[in-house]
Amino acid sequence: MTTPLPPELVSILCNEASAPEDVRTVEALVDLWLADNAEEPEGEDFPWSVLCVFELREYPEVLWTFIRKALTGATTIWQVVMLAAGPLEDLVAEHGDEFIDRIEREARHSARFRFALTGVWPQQGEGNTALWSRIEKARAPAMDTGLDMGGPLPPK
Repeated sequence: MTTPLPPELVSILCNEASAPEDVRTVEALVDLWLADNAEEPEGEDFPWSVLCVFELREYPEVLWTFIRKALTGATTIWQVVMLAAGPLEDLVAEHGDEFIDRIEREARHSARFRFALTGVWPQQGEGNTALWSRIEKARAPAMDTGLDMGGPLPPK
């Protein structure tokens, strides 16, 4: 099953982020993003797909779908680092209150999602909120082997 991107988002991606013309589904974006982010870049420039995913912040349901599909397809630690410190952290910072139940449910059922949560950190002033208490509890079982501890990528 494919998940179409909203037409206005396709326009933004193609015009502002210079995405290829055929990026019309979340799955197509996930495939391109995973390919672009398989390894840490050698220079300071991030691939176009990072800019594309940045545009998803205004579409939280699309962002949630992207995160889950990209996490399932991830084959490298770097991809999970990029998901955690980018899209997942953005989702928590900007839409955390409306997604926390789903985040907790996903963390309970997916070791890989818990692992990704270990790379998410509060934005300025968010450290002591009820939301962050729930994030910390959801990721607690993975903290000893999480991203900052150099643990292995859990199976899908």
